[in-house]
Amino acid sequence: MQKEFSGIFEVASVVKTLALCVLTIGSYLIYKLYLFSKQINKHTSLKISTVFMKTAIILFTFSLGSLIYGLINFHDPAVLQSSIGIHAISSIFDVTWIIMVRNRINLITGATKGDKLWLNPFITSIFHVIYMQHKINQGLVRSTI
Repeated sequence: MQKEFSGIFEVASVVKTLALCVLTIGSYLIYKLYLFSKQINKHTSLKISTVFMKTAIILFTFSLGSLIYGLINFHDPAVLQSSIGIHAISSIFDVTWIIMVRNRINLITGATKGDKLWLNPFITSIFHVIYMQHKINQGLVRSTI
């Protein structure tokens, strides 16, 4: 049974999503994951833990901050070396969050491998929220026809 995105997600520009993800050094990615998660939590029983989301956001913030600090102090490689752990942990949380959102979107649509709205794991792993927004837009356009 094919379900719809209407009432859960909204149409948004994929080009804008891409540009903001790049221009904000990934911060917009985290914002979109949070936004998708809040929409999923509000409109479905497929909850994503608020504690998990907040932890991922805090880890990303520390990771990004330490990366910027390390780049400012590039002459001291010890600064970047000392932050490798936080980057690894933050990356694990980010990837886990992307997978959680992807799986829930597939459950919401009832999509399975090969369906038009199915979020391919390989493409999702590369394009994250950009690809998710593209599929959401497809689903919303499809539901208005």
